[in-house]
Amino acid sequence: MKQLLKKLGLGQLYWAFYNWISQLRSQAIFLTVLLLLLMTVLAVGVAFLAYRQVSQTLAESRDQELAIIGAERLSEQMESLLRGLLVLADQPEMQSGEPTVQIATLTRGRELVADLANHDGGIIILDANGFVGVTKPFRPDLVGQDFSQESYFQNAKTERTFTFSNILEEPGTGQDVIVIAVPIINRLTDEFVGVLAVRFYTDFQRLGPEIEKLKVGDKGIAYLVDQNGRLIYHPNDSLIGTDFSQREAVRRLNSGERAGAITSLTGGQDSTVEGYAVVPITNWGLVIGEPWEQVIEPAQVSLRPVIIILIVGLVIVASVVSVGVQRVTDPIQNLVIQTRQVTSGDYDAQVSLSRIKEIGELGTAFNEMVQQISRYRVGLREYVADMTRSQEEERKRIARDLHDDTVQTLIAIGQRLELVKGSLDDTEQARARLTDVRAMVTGAIASVRQFSRDLRPLALEDLGLAAAMQYLANQLAQSEGVDVNLTVEGQAENLSNDMEIAIYRILQEALNNVKKHAHATEVNVLAQFTDQQIKMVVQDDGQGFEMPEAITDFASSGHFGVMGLHERAQLFGGQVTVESEPGQGTTVTLILPRQSELGQFGLENMNHLRHTRPDGNALTENPMPGVSQKA
Repeated sequence: MKQLLKKLGLGQLYWAFYNWISQLRSQAIFLTVLLLLLMTVLAVGVAFLAYRQVSQTLAESRDQELAIIGAERLSEQMESLLRGLLVLADQPEMQSGEPTVQIATLTRGRELVADLANHDGGIIILDANGFVGVTKPFRPDLVGQDFSQESYFQNAKTERTFTFSNILEEPGTGQDVIVIAVPIINRLTDEFVGVLAVRFYTDFQRLGPEIEKLKVGDKGIAYLVDQNGRLIYHPNDSLIGTDFSQREAVRRLNSGERAGAITSLTGGQDSTVEGYAVVPITNWGLVIGEPWEQVIEPAQVSLRPVIIILIVGLVIVASVVSVGVQRVTDPIQNLVIQTRQVTSGDYDAQVSLSRIKEIGELGTAFNEMVQQISRYRVGLREYVADMTRSQEEERKRIARDLHDDTVQTLIAIGQRLELVKGSLDDTEQARARLTDVRAMVTGAIASVRQFSRDLRPLALEDLGLAAAMQYLANQLAQSEGVDVNLTVEGQAENLSNDMEIAIYRILQEALNNVKKHAHATEVNVLAQFTDQQIKMVVQDDGQGFEMPEAITDFASSGHFGVMGLHERAQLFGGQVTVESEPGQGTTVTLILPRQSELGQFGLENMNHLRHTRPDGNALTENPMPGVSQKA
């Protein structure tokens, strides 16, 4: 999309839109309007579907009722024709079977005959053998024609009842014709004399005007089919005689349904709603239909003002949302500006609190965070400065101890060796001096070992972490007479050297603070080693102390031990928590992830921390009384 816009020269438009949509205010307005638009479309769609369903039901019901009423009216017309034929067929002259007498009878019944003969095909009389003997008006082309094989003649002859035929092809003329036929029966002899029939050609559409009145709307249609599904009448003259038996409404009529309605949705212009009914006396089918677009047009018209109102509502809602979002985004934007100031090192930055509860709470939390960072930085600077001073003092102490002890011893050993060299002739004297040299060497070795032990715990290297922890516990118990209980759960193996040293130093410092400040009689140490983490809890029953609000407050008061614990644990992604109350003892909890890696910053700080003195003096010049600190 972006590449396409660039090709079209709309790259700037893309970036302008991107910058706009990336803003919180723009996103809130966009998402709100989008949601409202979707809800509006959904509401309009549901309303339209409901309206369409109702319209479909009403249209089907209306068209069905119209079809039933139209079928009854058409049946009444056909019944009127049938009664006229029955009256004529019941005349004795008609029953005589003589064509001349029958013609005279038709001539006498002028009014009745005129009404019947007014149809396109007029009146014909067939004799008992099916030959045309009489026509009214006179049709010489039909007189003498053999209609004996026509279905209406066969039915009248065998069933002796009236017949409304389907569309037939008239012999001789080849035209499509509908015939209403009644049998002529001699009442005295009960002899079949012939057939009296009224005929009308489908091409002339004499039934059309009455059926045309039944259509619905300007686009509606009404058509009539015979029992075979062929069109007797249709508004489109070219379709007369066409087979409509595959149409759903006609198919249902042919299957025996007397009345009903059907909606055919084809997705195009052929979608229709059709009601259908059987013409009672003829068994023809009358279908009244209308296009689907005509059915739903009222729904579409009625929904237009609704859509306009909803669009206006969307604009109003978008405006209100814009104002409301601005009230939210302005404080957030201010918070962003203040955050950038903090990032640049200005820790005096403070945000004004919004009247919106959540935004106000966010501002309060930000202000507290800035204050906490400021205090932490101050504490960290003091901690680093104190650690640097402690390291320098420790180096001076080591240098002084080496100079006053080890170096002096080595100088004395050198002098004694010179004396031994001068007394080699006196065996006893040389032996005594060598004995003194040996004692001095032994003392120097012990001193160097003590330095080594101070700088690197040999018990940790020689015995492992668990044994080294037990060694620290035993030292406290032996030196102070405190009851120390150490419980180790899990496997302490397969830990990195740095992590082992950190755990060892933390426990060493915690026990050292118990020794110096807690005045405890019992200390319980629990070390749990699992596959996921390492947890160590040091709990004493000493005098306890009042906990400050933040860990950086220890540094501000000159007590850096707890802050050192915190920093050492953070090197491995862990944490240290201290819980204490006056007279209730102190609990120090360490949690480290089992698998952790030191970053470059962590390695540099670990190099500083791993070389501090094991007795804690280097990091606890002014320890907090009662705190089991971890250096």
